[in-house]
Amino acid sequence: MKKKFIKNDSTGFTLVEILISLSIFSLLVFAVSLIYVAFNNSQIRTSASQQLLNDSQYAIELMAREIRRSAIVDYSPDPSWCNGLIAPTGKVLDYCIILEREDGQSFAFSSFKNSSAELYTELHYILLDCNDDYSLCEEWKNNYRSSDTLLSNTLNNINLDVLDFEISPASDPFVAGGPNQQPKVTIKMTTSYISENRMENVDHTFQTTVSSRVYRR
Repeated sequence: MKKKFIKNDSTGFTLVEILISLSIFSLLVFAVSLIYVAFNNSQIRTSASQQLLNDSQYAIELMAREIRRSAIVDYSPDPSWCNGLIAPTGKVLDYCIILEREDGQSFAFSSFKNSSAELYTELHYILLDCNDDYSLCEEWKNNYRSSDTLLSNTLNNINLDVLDFEISPASDPFVAGGPNQQPKVTIKMTTSYISENRMENVDHTFQTTVSSRVYRR
């Protein structure tokens, strides 16, 4: 009588193979997670950078357009002059430029803080009502809501880090004995996006030079 032997071909994974497989799978999941996090952070940073770029470019293009079609009131403005002329009570101006349209409407672009202790700086477009020699703009100082906020931490999460107007020449070129040259204004501006998310903390620097085409007589 012959004995029958049944061969068992079923195979399984050893404990070592299972552990190796789990390790490889974990590494793959970790790598994919890192790629996702990096991509997500890049998207967040790009979105914040694009918003900052759009809002800042709008502000600087508006300033350039208004300077191009307006007359310059003062060719050497400084913070003390800006503060003395147009700063409302409790406001601290850094730099400003005061312009006058052909129809006689005067206005200014200015950076200022709510107080000297304020952390953030804003950019405002201000309609003015000044006397003829621009020694007083009291009406606007008493009604400072007649301004539009272009950049601020409360409006669009933007801080105005730097704003400077370099006017050439530094004195009225059209007075008797003046240099008689077309005035140019170089706008230098740096803005940053304000967020608790450090990935959104981006900044941009802008510079443009424009010529005033309206001459103040």
